[in-house]
Amino acid sequence: MGNDVKITPMNYLPLMLSLSLTWVVTMLASYAKLRFPRLLITPLEEPAPSTPPAQALVNPAPYLNTLIIIGLITASGILILYIARKKRNLFKILVGVLIWLISFGVTSIYVLNLALILGFQLLRLWLPIAIFGASLVTYTLLMRGELASSIAASYIASGAGGTIGMSIPYWTFIVLVIGISAYDILAVYRGHLSTLTKEDASSLRGLTIEIGDIVVGMGDLFFYSLTLAAIFWNLGLLPAIAAMISILIGYTITLYALKRRRLLPGLPIPLMLALVTGFLVFVAS
Repeated sequence: MGNDVKITPMNYLPLMLSLSLTWVVTMLASYAKLRFPRLLITPLEEPAPSTPPAQALVNPAPYLNTLIIIGLITASGILILYIARKKRNLFKILVGVLIWLISFGVTSIYVLNLALILGFQLLRLWLPIAIFGASLVTYTLLMRGELASSIAASYIASGAGGTIGMSIPYWTFIVLVIGISAYDILAVYRGHLSTLTKEDASSLRGLTIEIGDIVVGMGDLFFYSLTLAAIFWNLGLLPAIAAMISILIGYTITLYALKRRRLLPGLPIPLMLALVTGFLVFVAS
């Protein structure tokens, strides 16, 4: 990253794939009428979505749920960076296992949705399909080139982010978007991500995707997908379309800002634009 960054259409590939696959995940779940249980990492019961904001946002539950999520992200991020720098072989094994498990879960959700739509006979093939899918995605992400790894990363980020976006409580989602944007700024400029160089980021294969002169974090793709899915699930189609366009605009602004800075947080501009425009369209419609 830096002043010599060249922005090309390829830089948009991971993002476009992630957003497109997020639509697939959410549309399948909507058509299948699948309902997700509340996340274990958001244990506190919050007010109903219909609660007026003035009442809901003085309740501590959304803020405590957000603190739990950000706390887990912080702890795991620091631990993974330590392992990546001190124990390279262990890092590769850990990332490989983590990617396989997430891919297995994402593929299982796809199979479940399709079984609800097409017939439960498909569930007989659930285990071999999930094992094959997880193995293929893991191999592609860790061993193949930019294009193939971008597809694999987008599959994981959209599946995991989309599913959690449809599961996360409404008010926690709103607070989380604001909180994770602030956290990303602090982590990049003052926290554990502030010491990362392009070479460091490139060495975190499996957690980052290098596409041209740009290194995109898997976490960024995950939160873009989570935000799009949550807005679609809670606010509807038109707000989600507006949010997707806003994410693309925010991503573009961030890319061009990279011409001036070595490292930039990838979440604040796209996520905040998506949240604001999604609610503006929801209110207007």
